[in-house]
Amino acid sequence: MPSTKKKARSSAKKKSKANKMKGAEDSSSPSLSSRMQRMQVGGRCNGNHGLVMNEMAMACVPFVQKWLQGYNDAIDNVGNMEVSFKITQALTKEDAVWGSSESIDWLVSYFLMTATKQYLNGNIDMAGVDASYADFFNQHKAVVLDKTKPKIDWHEVVRIHNADKPTLAAFLRERIPCTCLD
Repeated sequence: MPSTKKKARSSAKKKSKANKMKGAEDSSSPSLSSRMQRMQVGGRCNGNHGLVMNEMAMACVPFVQKWLQGYNDAIDNVGNMEVSFKITQALTKEDAVWGSSESIDWLVSYFLMTATKQYLNGNIDMAGVDASYADFFNQHKAVVLDKTKPKIDWHEVVRIHNADKPTLAAFLRERIPCTCLD
């Protein structure tokens, strides 16, 4: 018969695993706003897959260019995705984008749009890269701005980066308001 300590440890492990699974489900589930937007537009798409070009875009486009250049340089030199993200974040830390929920939301939308376009064009590897950017920025917002997560789940970012075609389609489909991937 197992000892009380073993039972307690087993119970704690089960609870920890259940909490991790719940967190994984929460981070991969579609947002309410995405589902509402999908219902409002009736799945119609203008090719931007939910991205809205507005004043926020004008502020964020230079950041996107700086981010992409910094990340590409870092990944070429370091070869480690998590370290490259952190290096690029440090290089761009002065940008006001990091402190603005609206800016981060626009970045997530932008990278979901580019990932969807890459996916539809058959470039699954690049779609995974862009989707991982969207996931990173979304998690950054949850950790730093909303304080709803304790830390970025790097395993999730890497999982999305390396996702196979069906997994990537499911990830994107849950997050874009149009039905282009249905």
